[in-house]
Amino acid sequence: MKYVITESKLNSAIYEYIDELFHNGYDIRMEEAEDEDGNPIEYAYDFIQDNGDYGFLFTWTGKEYYEKEGNENVTSFGKRWIDYAPVVEISEDEIIDQLKGMFGDMWVPIFKKWFMDTFSLPVKTVEF
Repeated sequence: MKYVITESKLNSAIYEYIDELFHNGYDIRMEEAEDEDGNPIEYAYDFIQDNGDYGFLFTWTGKEYYEKEGNENVTSFGKRWIDYAPVVEISEDEIIDQLKGMFGDMWVPIFKKWFMDTFSLPVKTVEF
């Protein structure tokens, strides 16, 4: 038997899958990112699954993070990232493998939309 699914229905299914995958029944907290000494990092946020444990999910960095004077990231590497910012870096390889295995690269633009809808932050690049 052959099934036909429209692109919009497929995108909607991927969106719902992403929402369930990252929430997993819990809220997601957005916290200002910190350096190794516990000092806040401007223009960077960490996203943590609020499951009573430390469920780190991803980090968001804005363009200003890479442009900031005195920032160790303002190197030739950092300057290249300015063109890609704002960036969401997904930390769990297992999650990336799961998304790629099910959807190929189709999940990336849908993840961007989900992230913007959920956290009201812009995304240009998803890094994994």
